[in-house]
Amino acid sequence: MLKPTLIALGALSAATHMGGFPGERRTAAFDAEDVLARSYAAYAALNSYADSGTVVDESNGFRDRFTFRTLQTRQPRNFLLDFRYAGSEYENGFKIDGGERTVIWMQNGDLQTWNSKTEEHATYPQDGGRQVDALTGASNATRGVSVLVPSLIYIKANMASVLRATEDAVAAGTETIGGRPCFKVMGIERWRFPNGRITGVRPVTVWIDSETYLLRKLLEDTPKDSQRGRISRRVFTFEPQVNPPIETGQFQYAVPES
Repeated sequence: MLKPTLIALGALSAATHMGGFPGERRTAAFDAEDVLARSYAAYAALNSYADSGTVVDESNGFRDRFTFRTLQTRQPRNFLLDFRYAGSEYENGFKIDGGERTVIWMQNGDLQTWNSKTEEHATYPQDGGRQVDALTGASNATRGVSVLVPSLIYIKANMASVLRATEDAVAAGTETIGGRPCFKVMGIERWRFPNGRITGVRPVTVWIDSETYLLRKLLEDTPKDSQRGRISRRVFTFEPQVNPPIETGQFQYAVPES
C-alpha cells in the first residue's frame, strides 16, 4: 500500500520570477512553499465547495477526454462527484463516443458509489472505516479525480494524491488560466512505498489561483522512465467556487434500474 509523502520543498526564495500578471510590473519571485501551504489552508477552511472540470489523457496519436463536477458541504457532511467519459479522438480523425459514468455521493456522512459499466452500487456507512478506500478505489475509473481535491478537503484522511506525492517544488512564474491569474509551481511526482521503493516519477506542474488559492490546472507530464518519443500526459482543469450555496437535494442520486 502506498504511503503518501507530504510535499518536500527546498529553498525557493531565490527562484527567478518568469513574469507578472497582465497589467502588473515585474516583481520578486513568489515562494512556492508558501503558495502550496496557502492552498492547503484554503481547502481546509471551506464550508462548501463546487467545481466543474475536465481531464485529458494524451498519448501518441490519440486523446481521451473526461468531464466532472464536484459538490461538497462540511456541515452537513455531503459530497458528490459525477465523472463522465466524454470520448476519444485520434490524429487520423477517428472518434469514439463516451458514455461511461462514475458517481460518488455522500449524504449526512454515508457514502455511496455507482459505475455505469460495471453497474456496481456500493454503500459505505460513515462508521465503517472504508470510505477512504472507496474514494481511492475509484481513482482509476475517475483518472484520479476522486482523490485529488478530496485529499485537500478531507486532509485528515491522509489520502494519496498527485499533490501529496509531489516533491522538489519550485516557483515557475505566473500565468492566466481560464481568465484567472495563477501562480505556476513545478515539481516532481514520486510515489514512495514503505519499503523504500519509488515509482511513478514524472514532472508535475500546478496552477493555483492567486486570489482563492484553489487549483485551476494540473499537468502530470510523461514519466521519466518512458521510452524515448513516448507521450503520456494527463491534464486536469478546474472551475472552482468558494463557499457556494448548495441545496441538500443536489447531493441525491438515483441509481438507474438495470
